[in-house]
Amino acid sequence: MQLTVERPAPCQAKVSFTVPSTEFEAEFHKALKELGKRMKIKGFRPGHVPPEVVNRMQGKEVRQEVALRFVNQAYSRAIDEHKLRPLSNPSVDFGEAFAGVDFAHSFEFSLRPEFELGSYKGLEIESSLPPVVDEEIEAAIEQARKNQAHPEPVGDEGLPEDGMALCRVTLRHGDEQVWQRDGLRISPASTLPGVDAAAFKAAMTGKKDGESAQIELDFPADFEVESARGHRGTCTVDVKNAFRVVLPSREELMKIIGAADLAELRKRAQDGLEQANRQIEDQRIETALLETVIGAHTMDLPPTMVDEQTKGRLAQRRNELAGQGQSAEAIEREAAATEAQAQADAEKSAKAYFLVERIAEVEHLRVSEQELLGELRGIASRNRTSFDEVRNFYQQQNLLPQLSMEILERKVRVFLRENAKLLAPKV
Repeated sequence: MQLTVERPAPCQAKVSFTVPSTEFEAEFHKALKELGKRMKIKGFRPGHVPPEVVNRMQGKEVRQEVALRFVNQAYSRAIDEHKLRPLSNPSVDFGEAFAGVDFAHSFEFSLRPEFELGSYKGLEIESSLPPVVDEEIEAAIEQARKNQAHPEPVGDEGLPEDGMALCRVTLRHGDEQVWQRDGLRISPASTLPGVDAAAFKAAMTGKKDGESAQIELDFPADFEVESARGHRGTCTVDVKNAFRVVLPSREELMKIIGAADLAELRKRAQDGLEQANRQIEDQRIETALLETVIGAHTMDLPPTMVDEQTKGRLAQRRNELAGQGQSAEAIEREAAATEAQAQADAEKSAKAYFLVERIAEVEHLRVSEQELLGELRGIASRNRTSFDEVRNFYQQQNLLPQLSMEILERKVRVFLRENAKLLAPKV
């Protein structure tokens, strides 16, 4: 095989190769013999089907298979001999290989950018961790009381503003019922899309079991029934069971969580707030450090990667606008107006990808199988589905490499933070 490798662009490689017909035919006849040993055809002993018979039956397929072998061989040789770092395997369409003719072909594929990794350890960044104040502690305790609240039937008092009711909701456009849901949990303090909040609160407050409320509404532009979009209609709420929400006292809360006294209750609230603030601050620091590293590096980027990401961002934006009921013309205007920003964001994302990959390589950061499985279990738990269902989905959609990269980025972000120089905030 004769092989040449060209670099038409910084992140692009072109491989051209030629296989003499004699070499190709020798490999082709070898493949026919190998297949003949596995075939079972009437009139021939198993494993002894002659190559000429195999050729008549499956010669075209075998020839294509041999051609693919030479493509893979050329790809492997190009990578090894020229120290190439491919971004992904090439998609090659090499047509048909003909008998008695040299097999010549060429293909291109994207390469990872070549760049010198600059400074990323010991970066200075100012800490801005806010102190926890008394008002926040009190609010956290009140939130803990709400989290431990339990419902009680309202009886003759009716539904309070902060109560909750199990209801059936029916929406009508004129005389037509266009939507209905049963068993919804509804509070007067919240409202439904298209329904005025004040009117909803006034209509629902005081309602008892078995009573109904009817409120006017304006159907949203993205309502599922197209004929009702943008029109006025009615919302009927049938109350099945109305409840008041009873919060435990602070003494009861202390018993629930096992706090010895009010001081310990406040200390636990403070510790929780400080931990939450620490997590927020860690994320801010990690993001700022990664931004600094990105800004300090320049590199050529694979155009196909940037183009694909740009198109993906624009497609996502189009779907969001379509979901809001925007017209096709408005969607395209918005896409055209945001295309430059989408490309800039795609370039930044690609740059971050290669920097994370290189830092992880230098610092020997890896994603283990157990970490990947743990991430899948977490996804399953958050979505209340089975681990097998999530794993199968990620495998079928080829999303495991992307998930692994997300875990690796988190590791690199933590590495940057743990190796940074945190400065005291300026007074």
